[in-house]
Amino acid sequence: MRGLSTRFPTRGRLRASYLHFALVAALAGAHAWLGIGAPSQAHAATRKAHKGTAKAVRPAAHEPRSRHRRSARHSAPAHRAARVSRPDKLIIPQGDGSPVVAAAARFLGKPYRFGAESGAFDCSGFVRRVFARIGIDLPHSAREQFALGDRVRRDDLEPGDLVFFDTHRHAPTHVGIYVGDDKFVHAASHGGRVQVDSLTDTYYAHRYLGARRIDS
Repeated sequence: MRGLSTRFPTRGRLRASYLHFALVAALAGAHAWLGIGAPSQAHAATRKAHKGTAKAVRPAAHEPRSRHRRSARHSAPAHRAARVSRPDKLIIPQGDGSPVVAAAARFLGKPYRFGAESGAFDCSGFVRRVFARIGIDLPHSAREQFALGDRVRRDDLEPGDLVFFDTHRHAPTHVGIYVGDDKFVHAASHGGRVQVDSLTDTYYAHRYLGARRIDS
């Protein structure tokens, strides 16, 4: 009886374990058939997919801005060079054969340098050098040049007349040579060279001070 009573609990435990296993398996199958637990799996899959997508998208989001910055940096010098090299600023209109204008045309495109009057020029140094070619000695000063010659009205300008501007000191601080068609040639600090500009340009129209005619 002792051995028999000992075997029955063992079989009971095995039977209980088997029933428990069968119940767990049945519940698992039911969950799978009904889709229970799918949301958590789908959520995990979505998080994984989102994480992978974020990694793939992040570099692409930065690349266009980087390319834009690089292109802006590289295009800016080209834009400035194109503006400085405008061919119309190196052309003097057909005048009346003024020897002053003819002499000035020889220096178109020469570089600007403050205080210089040979090889490179500032505004009064350029005028001084041009007039020196026709045998007239002028001072290297826009203010002193403004005190020479005869005053000329704006409507009476002729090629070869000196035109003066008040750029920053309420006095003649810039000078050029009138070449006709409302244009003048000068050593321009903002252009960095000897070039042709128009008296009707807003900057020069607002700063125009007067003109002088030097008897040549």
